[in-house]
Amino acid sequence: MSSDRPLTVADVMTREVVTISPDAPVIEAARLMRDRDIGSVVVVSSRGEVIGIITEKDIVVRVVAENRDPLRTTVREVMTPNPITVYDDTPLEAAARIMDEQKIGHLPVVDKAGRLVGIIAKSDIIEFTPELIQILYLKRGETSEAGGGV
Repeated sequence: MSSDRPLTVADVMTREVVTISPDAPVIEAARLMRDRDIGSVVVVSSRGEVIGIITEKDIVVRVVAENRDPLRTTVREVMTPNPITVYDDTPLEAAARIMDEQKIGHLPVVDKAGRLVGIIAKSDIIEFTPELIQILYLKRGETSEAGGGV
């Protein structure tokens, strides 16, 4: 199966993005993740701008491990602010490289006007292009040719 163009983020992203207000309690974000079976929720301003992302890891590390009350702690207090985003026409391989280099598992997707149009996770990329698993999960050793190799 050949194609004239490489796959882009738009080809594999989830278009129905679950979002939350920065002033919502963390418990609400956790329940959204549980109920929707997702690993992150995009934090948006009242104007719909992407201002953060809250992940399962954020909740474990910044709430549970710190013994903070998820009913009283706001999303704003524990989210990752100003997350890296990609455009919907970004090549899938480029998105995979960003995830690997930045050590992140989710990328909000925006259009050229900056509006949220989707989200992409490592699992989305692997589902469509298993050959990119090397970029996302396998660490390539920077060895010299003289070392022989496998």
